[in-house]
Amino acid sequence: MAAVTDLKTLLTSMRPVLRDGDFVYALWPHGRALEGDIEAAVREAEGLTVVVTRSEAERLGLSYDFVAAWITLQVHSALEAVGLTAAVSSALTHAGISCNVLAGFHHDHLLVPASDADRALEVLALLGRGLVLRTEGPADRSEILSLTSEAFAVSPVTGLPVDGTPEEVHLLRQLFDSDDYLPVFSIVAEMGGEIVGHVIATRGWSDELPMLGLGPISVQPHLQRQGIGTALMNEVTRRAEAAGESGIALLGSPVYYSRFGYRPASSLGVKAPESAWGDHFQVLPLSGWPADHRGTFRYAAPFAAI
Repeated sequence: MAAVTDLKTLLTSMRPVLRDGDFVYALWPHGRALEGDIEAAVREAEGLTVVVTRSEAERLGLSYDFVAAWITLQVHSALEAVGLTAAVSSALTHAGISCNVLAGFHHDHLLVPASDADRALEVLALLGRGLVLRTEGPADRSEILSLTSEAFAVSPVTGLPVDGTPEEVHLLRQLFDSDDYLPVFSIVAEMGGEIVGHVIATRGWSDELPMLGLGPISVQPHLQRQGIGTALMNEVTRRAEAAGESGIALLGSPVYYSRFGYRPASSLGVKAPESAWGDHFQVLPLSGWPADHRGTFRYAAPFAAI
């Protein structure tokens, strides 16, 4: 089978597969004859580096620090192909996953921290669809606001076209300038260099308990119902859990958001800012959620103006 050089074909055909076992990098003792099952080797001026399974390293008495999972991209990539390694490394970097790349004659191989193996496979699956999730930056603001205007051109409450600029655009502009803006929780979905989705979570509280308040979340209208919103929801949850947040609150459809683990806030002892919201006001309790907590939620200050 001919090797592939076209980047788009390479990305859509990656078919990443996780190999069994843990792998490590080790420096081979100088003057010792090679032995054992060596998966890869690189000779440098300072010595010979080998990649072996962790069990083999221990059998051979080799020291190691980094324990990795081995992911093989099954597409047959040409050695002269341009862009695949950069695209993969960039996507994993945006997800906070370190990556060491080994290029073979037929395939590229990724060694990522063993604890990040499942997450890396998720990131590669999104990349195979052309989607990259990354933290928003100031240079993205204009594009995000335009996206939000398009996404909310029809009111999600009334189902009717909005007259003028949607209130979500005004809210988002104020959230960016608010003291309660948390950069790590402002996430864009990018496809082909274009921002096609955005979600933001800002600081909120249930009485004195710090939480996150989610919203707005926007996806290009012509790309809705294609998993972009789901990817953004999962990413903000992952980041919140990693940051040690206690929970995330939002106002939305119980049918839709229950699939992400959200529950009526009242069932967790949290009162909505407006009692009329009922079960549409929901909370996702994270691992740091205090089971005995009771309180009334308040969003970041800009929400009070809508």
